[in-house]
Amino acid sequence: MPEKTGGRAPLERIGGKMEDVRVELALNTDFAGEGTQLEQIRGTLEGIARAGFTHIHWCHEWDGEYMYSAYEMRQIREWMDEYGLRSKALHATKGGARDVNVRERHYRKDYTSNWEYNRKAGVELIQNRVDLAAALGAGEIVLHLYVPYLTIRQKPEAKEDFYTCVFRSLDELMPYCLEKKVRICIENLFDMPGEYMLEAWDRLFDRYRREFLGLCYDTGHANMVWREQAPEILERYGDRLYAVHIHDNNGAMDSHWIPGEGSICWEKVMGVIARSAYEGPLLLELSCHDRDAERYLKRAYEAGCRLESMRRG
Repeated sequence: MPEKTGGRAPLERIGGKMEDVRVELALNTDFAGEGTQLEQIRGTLEGIARAGFTHIHWCHEWDGEYMYSAYEMRQIREWMDEYGLRSKALHATKGGARDVNVRERHYRKDYTSNWEYNRKAGVELIQNRVDLAAALGAGEIVLHLYVPYLTIRQKPEAKEDFYTCVFRSLDELMPYCLEKKVRICIENLFDMPGEYMLEAWDRLFDRYRREFLGLCYDTGHANMVWREQAPEILERYGDRLYAVHIHDNNGAMDSHWIPGEGSICWEKVMGVIARSAYEGPLLLELSCHDRDAERYLKRAYEAGCRLESMRRG
């Protein structure tokens, strides 16, 4: 089935002549909100494809306890095929809403919980997203790991108990992920001081192999926490970089602006990504507040093409 896209491809020299070549780029499916109407979800995929994007980052239900049916997975994949879209990644969920900085009470489907049945329910929730990723053809899921640093500051012994539960869950997930050929990528967050995120990466990457566990580098979060040091920190972990969330901000808020609208030095970031283990299309994770979504998507695609040009050098 031919691709139903209306985006103009940039010109590129191939075999001595200029030809139309689509730059491969991915976009988050909730760029304009999630929406619950199926017609709206299908229309979102159509709009992403029409703007020129070749891949999606499925971000619906990225938070909470929603469990996808196998039939929903099949429906999403059929829509993707209809519009010629592929999947670069999928955003998994940590489970029920909670105060992520403390570890006191218990919340549903939490893979970091020290209540065993609740922890296993959290593992099951992540397995559901692994299944969805496999159905959509994605090679990785992105997962948040919130270190309860306020509790750890007050009760240092809570740290090891927390990581014991995290390791137990990841140990159970590893054979499942390896069988499905879906890697888990832990995303850098802004909800904690940066040293807690780096400690988490160090602990996890020392314990788990690359085929199972990597990192997702969120450019906006990094700009909020590490500012001008962000590219240097990313370089340290470049051999584990398998997923990216690319967006801009001014360093103060998680704005999810189009790259170039904020304060991030994109030449440095793209240079580090080019030298890393990252493969495949760049993935933009944006938030649209423009009434004209079609115009917004065109600007986003053009910005992504500029970043891809930087990455190629």
